[in-house]
Amino acid sequence: MRAPPDRTRPRIHPAVWVFGYLIAGLALGVAFPGNPVVQWIGQSGTWFPRTIVTFATPIIFVLMSAALAKTLFERRQAGRFLLIIVGLYVAMGAVSLLYVSAWIPALTDLPLTTGDYQIPSVRAWLGGIAGTFASVLTEQPLLQILVAATLAGALVGRVGALRPTGLALIRCSNAILAGFTKLLWYYPIMVGCLAILIPSRFGLEGLATYGRTSLNLAIVALVWSAAMLVLVRAITKRTWSQLWRYFTTVYMVGFGTGSSYDTLPVNLLSAERDLGLRPEVARVSIVLGTVLNKNVATMAVLLVTVSTCSLLDLPLSMTEIAILIPPVMILGLESPGIPGGAGVFMSPVVASLLAVPDPGVFVTTFVTLYSGLIPMLATGGNTTDDGFVGAIVNDCFMEPQEADRTSREVRDRLRIDPFGLPIRLLSGGVCAVGFWMLVAPQSRIGLPALRWMAESTFPGEALVGALLLLAGVTGSLGGRVSDA
Repeated sequence: MRAPPDRTRPRIHPAVWVFGYLIAGLALGVAFPGNPVVQWIGQSGTWFPRTIVTFATPIIFVLMSAALAKTLFERRQAGRFLLIIVGLYVAMGAVSLLYVSAWIPALTDLPLTTGDYQIPSVRAWLGGIAGTFASVLTEQPLLQILVAATLAGALVGRVGALRPTGLALIRCSNAILAGFTKLLWYYPIMVGCLAILIPSRFGLEGLATYGRTSLNLAIVALVWSAAMLVLVRAITKRTWSQLWRYFTTVYMVGFGTGSSYDTLPVNLLSAERDLGLRPEVARVSIVLGTVLNKNVATMAVLLVTVSTCSLLDLPLSMTEIAILIPPVMILGLESPGIPGGAGVFMSPVVASLLAVPDPGVFVTTFVTLYSGLIPMLATGGNTTDDGFVGAIVNDCFMEPQEADRTSREVRDRLRIDPFGLPIRLLSGGVCAVGFWMLVAPQSRIGLPALRWMAESTFPGEALVGALLLLAGVTGSLGGRVSDA
């Protein structure tokens, strides 16, 4: 008689799959750098990340507003809860830049000062930052959506008449997460495909500088991650096993994709499953961190600045690095979480603040260096720090018993009666229009085949789309709420 299957056999850890495909992709890229079939396989790995980037605005809007609404349904002091999370991200961004600045002299032999450098005036310094923020508010739909999602989540979570909208958002959020769960099998394959492109990214010229910069960031970022692991273990109730499962899973996926947005689904699921965070904490911390937290990316920006100035023979010292710290910290909260996004977004500001003679050459060189391994290392650190912040909030600033009781009470006493079919059909059309208006401004940095959508956008279109999406989701998935 055949023995029953062994159900106790341990499953292969997702990080092992990711690492295996990563090594295989690098090997293919090195062995067949000019093979068209291998290059096509590598390019195929960019399709899913670009799709996520294209549709990031509606995804972020629904997940963020739903997480806030759910938090407000279940907690009386949600304002304090959000303030703590944002404060932790801001503080971590400042500490990160001070930390990497302490490493720079030892890693790069950068002098403390140069004799011919003119420190910009406070007016010029603030003007460069203000000019960047002005363009961000009009050209970065994700920032507009972050603000809109925060306001929407706060309103539907506090105003009783808008509770159907909040419940509809929660249902939609759960469906999105369930869909991403079914795609987890593809992540290791995608990482392997993307790895093929790394060896072909740089020729012999500048390879030594690039390698040295990557090694410096690897040292700085991995020491930082180790310190975060120790800190979280010391001040929270998370076990080493939980921390290690979460860290290895999310870090490898973040490293493989190089994008915080692409890592978002895995990060959310691993934070709840492996790290054991409460769903309302994980979803707020991870989603908010995906948009706001680029602390390791800002470390990379300072290191790449040093390398860029070295390649272009531009004078640079620790004096200039100190001047860059405040604006880079602020811009780190605003840069998009796409592969190399921090480099593309911050390099013009860095060039302006350093008053380089040819900003175009500086930006081009900077962006070239800030690619490949650099955003991969940065994203691995950024994304795992999101979960660590969630663990700190979960264990140090929450009262689990009260939240559990409130959650059960809200769920037990509500009954949802769906709207009629005409309302649902009309709402579906409104939802489609809102979805289009959310995606169109974002499409300029996503899938090339959909970039034509951005040609007819207008300022603030994403905000109008968010309002229409709210109305559409409410009519389609919501209903009349009454006591059970």
